Amino acid sequence: MGSASLRKNGHGSHLLNALDVGLITVFSALMAVVTLYAIPLPFGGITHFGNTVMWTASILFGGLVGGLAGGIGGAMADLILEPVWAPFDIVCKLASGIACGLIAVGIRSVNKTAVVKIILAVVVGAIVNLLAYAPVYWLLFGPGAAVLWLGRFLLPGPALVTYVVTPIISIGVMRAYPRVLTFRSSRRGIRRFI
Repeated sequence: MGSASLRKNGHGSHLLNALDVGLITVFSALMAVVTLYAIPLPFGGITHFGNTVMWTASILFGGLVGGLAGGIGGAMADLILEPVWAPFDIVCKLASGIACGLIAVGIRSVNKTAVVKIILAVVVGAIVNLLAYAPVYWLLFGPGAAVLWLGRFLLPGPALVTYVVTPIISIGVMRAYPRVLTFRSSRRGIRRFI
C-alpha cells in the first residue's frame, strides 16, 4: 500500500501502520485461500468460509483490517473463480468488515457480554454483507437473483456454519492469546474503532 493510502487522522498518526499492513496481508491471503474452496450457488455467486476469516479479523483487529483483508482476499480469489465479482468484493467486504468491527469495539475480556457482542458483530456483518451484495446481484443477474440472495438471510444454509464458526474461532483466539484483547484498546483516536 502506498503512502497515499496511509491517511492521517486527527491525532497525527496514520490510520494504517506497518502492523496493520502485515495483518491485512496475512488475512487477505487466508481469505483468498479459503474462498477458493467455494460452493457455487444456483442463482450465481458462491458461498465459502472467507467471511469467517474477515469477521474474525474484524473482531480481533478492527473493521478496517478485517474489511480490507476481506475485500482484497475476496477479489484475489474471484479473479480466479469469477472475475466479474472482483471489483465489487472490495467495497462490499470492506463495508461488512467495518460494520462487524464497529460492533466488536471495547471487548477487554472473554465474558458473557463479550460473547453477545461477538455474536451481534457477526450478525451485523452478515446483514451488511447481504445488503451490500444485493444491488450487485440485481445489476449482474436481475431482480430475481437479488431477492434470492436476500432470502439467504432467512434460510442461510451453508452460510449458517460461518455464523456459528466465527464466534467460536474469535473466542478461542481470545482465550488462547489474551494479549490480542489489548490490540485495539492500545490504539488512539479513530484507530480504536476501525
